[in-house]
Amino acid sequence: MSQFAEQTQKQYAELQESHERMKTLTASMDKIVKPLQERHAQLRKDSEETNKRLNQVFEEQHHRKRDRDYLDQDI
Repeated sequence: MSQFAEQTQKQYAELQESHERMKTLTASMDKIVKPLQERHAQLRKDSEETNKRLNQVFEEQHHRKRDRDYLDQDI
């Protein structure tokens, strides 16, 4: 076998080995990343719900204050 063919075969084997390592690494990362993505989505949802509730409470307090101020006016 020529030196070029041997070199090409060696490089191909190294490439296959590297590809297998990358597949293993990707699978490992997916096991870590997926739960983090799910947690992030849940936190975002919780945050949106909290913000809606805070806005609702703020509006209620604002209306109560406005009503009190109106009732306290000297008519």
